[in-house]
Amino acid sequence: MSRKPAKIVLISTVLIMIITIVVVLCVTYTADNQPRRGLAMEDITELFRPETKQFGQVIIKNYHEFRGNTVRWSAAYFGCLFGSATLSALAALFLKLEVLRDSPKLRTDIAAFLATVAALLVTLSTTGDFQRKWQANRVAAGEMENLAYELIRPSVDSQVPVQHVSHV
Repeated sequence: MSRKPAKIVLISTVLIMIITIVVVLCVTYTADNQPRRGLAMEDITELFRPETKQFGQVIIKNYHEFRGNTVRWSAAYFGCLFGSATLSALAALFLKLEVLRDSPKLRTDIAAFLATVAALLVTLSTTGDFQRKWQANRVAAGEMENLAYELIRPSVDSQVPVQHVSHV
């Protein structure tokens, strides 16, 4: 087999990896720059009583911070999860490609590289505890949303939500 098909496969692999990285970055950027989630939370500030208005605005800011963090941790977690699965499948595919039948070293090198990156993604996601961070930010955003709704109740003691925030 000539070097030309092997070179085409190598270039194709690099292009696939670059496209994958660009897609992941675009999806993350798009998700992070969508119109704000929780639009009702913006309107709720008008319903706060005067004595809880400043505290309510802090809660709304915290809510948006937690929601933004949720999106980022979700992208990191699922990016590593699906990226690892995709790269593992590509590694298996390269081992079976007949185009590279006459170039077993290139075939195994590409497969080993893809499998290594897949393993690193799983390791990064696991040791970084991305899933727990994603879920914790979802829960914290929900807690902030509940606190904001609690503040618009007319009979609520303004110290109760303050104590609750310290537990989130």
